[in-house]
Amino acid sequence: MRSMTGFGSSRVSTAHAGFRVEASSVNKRGLEVIVFLPGDLARLEREIREEVASQLTRGKVTVAVQAEAASSRNGRSLDLKKAALYASQLRAAGKKLGVQGGPSWSDLLGLPGVVSTQSHPLTPKEDRKILAGVRAALAKMVSSREREGGHMVRSLKQHLNRMESVRMRMEKAAAAMRKNQGDRLRARLQELANEAGVELDAERLFKEVSSAADRGDITEEISRIRAHLSEASGLTGKRAPGGRTLEFLIQELMREANTVGSKSGEMELTRLAIEFKSELEKLREQAANLE
Repeated sequence: MRSMTGFGSSRVSTAHAGFRVEASSVNKRGLEVIVFLPGDLARLEREIREEVASQLTRGKVTVAVQAEAASSRNGRSLDLKKAALYASQLRAAGKKLGVQGGPSWSDLLGLPGVVSTQSHPLTPKEDRKILAGVRAALAKMVSSREREGGHMVRSLKQHLNRMESVRMRMEKAAAAMRKNQGDRLRARLQELANEAGVELDAERLFKEVSSAADRGDITEEISRIRAHLSEASGLTGKRAPGGRTLEFLIQELMREANTVGSKSGEMELTRLAIEFKSELEKLREQAANLE
């Protein structure tokens, strides 16, 4: 299982420029891809998105391609005709306004069109090279997500082990609760019968005690908790994405734990249900960052 937090970068060199590629990801319920590209590389966005989607299923992923040493990509040229035209016009305006002297080179170089930039478009081969750089950055990001996921899985296992320990204590407490409730109900019914001066029917007493035991029985809930914990533990041993499945199991576990708490007729069982839900919340926090 992987974390949804990761980072990776790479560098690409082409004939006229260098590029830095960065890929990062954070938590997101689904997959969201954000791509930042220089204007002349916008044509690569679709392929980059497809590459991300082929490797990841969850997370907010940002891929940024930045030009480094951008000045080396461009050739600059001086338009002498335009500079001469500006100089002529400025000298003529100076005579009319009574301004002495002509324009300097620094004045002319700052005027529009005097210095022009000639760009060097990237070739299809260089496009492929940049895409390879994107794949390299993504691979590093995925690797970092896997490393972080490994740390998280160890923590998940600890929480699951503690929850299984609480479940086993719940099972014992539930058995004791059934016996105690039966004893208390029999004693109370006998007390009422004595006060009324009637004799209890053994079969009727058995039915009443059994009915009360059924209403407070949590055997099925505890069995489902055991099954959900087993499935969650199985997910921690898989490389495939399992964050969504784990979140679903956590919802089911919380539902069963709430039912145990509501049916509980003993303080010990109520305390165990609260302890179980406390561990479950810690598990939920971890699962929220898993792919």
